[in-house]
Amino acid sequence: MKILMINRQKRSFLGYGIINFMITNIFLQISLLIMPTLLATVLSQFINLIIGFYIYGKKVFKFRALNERVFKKYLLLAIILWLLNFSIIQLFFYYGINKNLTASVIIPLLVGISYLSQKNFVFK
Repeated sequence: MKILMINRQKRSFLGYGIINFMITNIFLQISLLIMPTLLATVLSQFINLIIGFYIYGKKVFKFRALNERVFKKYLLLAIILWLLNFSIIQLFFYYGINKNLTASVIIPLLVGISYLSQKNFVFK
């Protein structure tokens, strides 16, 4: 039963992640038409953060008490993942590997880190 629950949780994490990505991307695309790029990207990341905190906490990990302490851990994880993403892309670009290719290839790694970190640290 526990294995079935874990697989369901992973599928739920991926499914809600796709929904969060779609909402965030639609907001970003519309925002880019009406506001400066920096503002549009910051606002879309903020929306991604808020939606992700709620849906991963409540829907995926069934965490009952979403509070400021848990949000700070979620925010810390998001910052670490953003910095890791940026750093890996820059490092590989330095060695001549295309930024877009690198970004596409590291997504599964970042998703895995995110899932394990949320499960074992943020929403534990």
